[in-house]
Amino acid sequence: MQYFEDILGQERACRLLMKTIENGNIHHAYLFTGPPGVGKFLTARAFARAILLQHDPATDIYLQQNMHPDLLVIEKREDKTKILIEQIIQELEPWLATRPYRADRRIVIIRDAHLLGLPAANALLKTLEEPPAYAIIILIADENTLTETILSRCQELRFSPLNEAAISNYLIKQGIDIETSRRHARLSQGSLQMAAALSQTEEEQDLWRLAGEIIRGLASGHEIEVFLAAEKMETNPAIISSMLEIILRDLLVYQASGNSELLLLPENLALIQDIPAVQTAAVQEALFTLHRLREWYKTSVNSRLININISYVVMDALK
Repeated sequence: MQYFEDILGQERACRLLMKTIENGNIHHAYLFTGPPGVGKFLTARAFARAILLQHDPATDIYLQQNMHPDLLVIEKREDKTKILIEQIIQELEPWLATRPYRADRRIVIIRDAHLLGLPAANALLKTLEEPPAYAIIILIADENTLTETILSRCQELRFSPLNEAAISNYLIKQGIDIETSRRHARLSQGSLQMAAALSQTEEEQDLWRLAGEIIRGLASGHEIEVFLAAEKMETNPAIISSMLEIILRDLLVYQASGNSELLLLPENLALIQDIPAVQTAAVQEALFTLHRLREWYKTSVNSRLININISYVVMDALK
């Protein structure tokens, strides 16, 4: 599909967006939801590019410099944990109040919209209720946690986890050997972002060893292990926390099925067999909470504090 040829594994979403462009039936607000690392932002950029190109043939020149006058990207500031109301009132609203400069539309992409603080979300709602005729607002969220009033004013488009073959083929094209590409595609749980991070981690085996030590320690139930785990996680918090998630997932699958062939990482078998039986509901809740806590690594919150919270969650699940 023209405009979306670089988007991996999201053919359905791209077809729907392409159809809206061809039909001239573009909505004023979209919500792209789905797991992190599956191409939501890339798709939003491609969609914006396709729209802008209709009336501005020089769009690509401006986009390459990240300075197209009719495209604005709003994201959480590095030193903050939320998208602030000032970003909506002082940046988005005045920008949208100005008519398009080169194209016939002005497009706003809000990254990590699930990090909108309540005041910012309420301010955004006013814009969504009465947008300028030329405005298009694209919200990107890893989780569908926005208020119902915002959801009702957006056309939602769900993005799926990528399949292993698509991720593996991508990694191979990047020069990663076939065996490693397949392994990282399997471990990525559908996230190209995670697969790429694993492939760029030279000390992967050392990190798996640390993750195993953390699980064994937390399974003991001794509270001191929470703080030891938090310290170990500082080596690479984002990767190790993802590894903990994979081990818990494998634990759940193996205790339910007894089939080691279903493990994402067969090397986890010995570790999993050493852990006493756990409650399925507790591990499922821990996986959900762990996923939510890992989002905080994107913010300015101290990583060790996040590690401690994750460690408590894992310990409680292994009781």
